[in-house]
Amino acid sequence: MNHPGNAPSAASASPSSLPSLGRRHVLIGLAALLAQAGFWSNPLSAAMPAPASAPASGLAPATMLFYTLSQTITGHRDLSAGTAARIEQAMRSNVPGFAEQLPRLGALLVTGQEAKALLAAATAADAGLRELALAIVAAWYTGTVTGHAAQGSKSIVVAYAEALMYRTVADGQVVPTYCNYGPLWWLKAPPAVGVSAPVAPKPVPAPATTGTPETKGKQAK
Repeated sequence: MNHPGNAPSAASASPSSLPSLGRRHVLIGLAALLAQAGFWSNPLSAAMPAPASAPASGLAPATMLFYTLSQTITGHRDLSAGTAARIEQAMRSNVPGFAEQLPRLGALLVTGQEAKALLAAATAADAGLRELALAIVAAWYTGTVTGHAAQGSKSIVVAYAEALMYRTVADGQVVPTYCNYGPLWWLKAPPAVGVSAPVAPKPVPAPATTGTPETKGKQAK
């Protein structure tokens, strides 16, 4: 039995220890990496404030490794450490061989490494490590760790508003079901009106009568 912080044995580190995660994980992970690359190359993204991240102090060594891997493979340094811990726990439950493959993937980390470089290193080392890297990306972008019916596991929703897929379109769309102005926005003072009251139109006089009116006596006849 391997503990999270221990190095895996040669037997447990075999490529077959992590079964295929399916095309869905691969496609979501690749799409997320492409979206992330295109988003940060957009000039509009530079003007968008990055969300605040929770401090990563106090994490267990294995969770800290997962947190660092997540920052590198997603390209986002401002990830929540608390969300990282929940995703890691969910992946330990739903991804067979996760505990054995995580240290192997972490061994490929290099200071200042970009997401595409880490993915390329994982691909060259082991197809299973590539699938794990893409599964981590998919979990962060969807906020969900997919389950496997064959193993009797169910999908686990870890985050909703923090799912990275919503950051990609944050310049034009809010998180679905969330208000544009944030939660409890109606408790704040209303903004200044900034417009004058409507002015009532002046009454228009009736047009003048034309012609010669008949006398009352003639009208009676």
